[in-house]
Amino acid sequence: MKPTRLSVAVVAVTVLLFLCGATAAGSPLRAQHALGVQRVLVLAVSFPDVPTVPPLRRIKERMLDGPIEYYATQSYGKTQLQGEIRGWYQLPRPVAEYKVAPYNTEVDRNRVRRLVEDDFNAADTEVAFDRYDHVIIVVGVATRPGVGYGMIAYSANPGMLTMRGMRKGNARMETIATRGGQRFSGGIVVMAQNAHLGHVVHDLAHALGGVVGGRRPIPDLYDTVLQGKVGPLSHESFPKFTVFMGPWDVLSRHFVVYQQPPPGMSSFTRLRMGWIESNQVVEARPAEGQAVTLSPLADGKGTLAIQVPGRWGTHYLLENRQTLPGDPALPVTGLVILHVDESREDGDGIVRVVDANPKVANFGAAAFGVNPGQIPSARLPGDTAVEVLWQRGADLTVMVTTASRAPEMQAVATRIREADRKLRELPESPAHAQARADLAAAMDLLMQMKTPDASAKLDAIKLP
Repeated sequence: MKPTRLSVAVVAVTVLLFLCGATAAGSPLRAQHALGVQRVLVLAVSFPDVPTVPPLRRIKERMLDGPIEYYATQSYGKTQLQGEIRGWYQLPRPVAEYKVAPYNTEVDRNRVRRLVEDDFNAADTEVAFDRYDHVIIVVGVATRPGVGYGMIAYSANPGMLTMRGMRKGNARMETIATRGGQRFSGGIVVMAQNAHLGHVVHDLAHALGGVVGGRRPIPDLYDTVLQGKVGPLSHESFPKFTVFMGPWDVLSRHFVVYQQPPPGMSSFTRLRMGWIESNQVVEARPAEGQAVTLSPLADGKGTLAIQVPGRWGTHYLLENRQTLPGDPALPVTGLVILHVDESREDGDGIVRVVDANPKVANFGAAAFGVNPGQIPSARLPGDTAVEVLWQRGADLTVMVTTASRAPEMQAVATRIREADRKLRELPESPAHAQARADLAAAMDLLMQMKTPDASAKLDAIKLP
């Protein structure tokens, strides 16, 4: 039967929703205004009882220059931050009257509103807030959990300004009104003057994502409830509540080592930001079997993710993580598999890493691959198998198939990798040209799932 124009349109919309992620109501859950130029104001404010503050140039380097470079790299140039810094504006109250708890679930939203409103009023006569999309408030007091301002960083809008919380579709963008009559409904994040770059870009991501259908398209990927139960917050306590993804996304872990750059973003976050195009994602169904060559996620070119259906409306994202400027803090390189459950709440494990080696703490060996010590095969629920076939340069070739067919394919892939290793050790010469041609043919046949033919081609290869 010839498909109708309506049926084609329905299929197209369904695929788009699948790629972008959808709310329970079916509308795309994707940032609506994160692309292009984002105008950012860094608003530095001090307290009357904390007279000493750093030079503004140092604040600018950390709060503006660093995020500009980070987002240019993470977005493949699709999000450009531009802005300026203003301050120091002195607030009318001592720091104790603004101080909040270091735990997300215990923050007094009234104190957050007091801080934000006093900040905006302090700059009201000098700043036209409608010139900006987002405001980064920097509080002029050295802070660590529970000391100074209390919390080192958070997103206020969308986030801590919302009295009803972030769950059950209650997220929304609040409006701040100044005494002079200005109104601002854009993103607002609050940073202590000593916040790490990872804190800044993490919370700025919430602001860039905004709110869609009562939810934040860019959610927290750590356990926000557990964060308030692990005891005193410290660098050592981070692994206790970054239990879903560890260091594989800055929305999970702000930084790994304080002196190093923050982690990059996963394909889940980049998709929701709108940075990965739909034609850079391949949908693979195990029953049909499909081989895909994945380019490094951080590079932004070629195929960047494979999407595999899971049970109960969930899905998997397969991404190739290699050490590049957009991924400077990886614990290991290789294929990372993410399980995505769109029905979960913000901070409740929407994304979870499928760990290749759970014996290594903090997802430190989570990637699948063909490097020494790595596991090339993953088994997922629903008779789904993922096989890393080989790596050429930074590219990974991955097969999505059924669990019953996978062992034979991996056996042939292992033979291909071994033949390739031996051929690379031999000099280029006409004597080895046929062997190399047979190897290329075997690789092509395996990618077509013609396993016996690929094996026969390997049998024909003669090596010294």
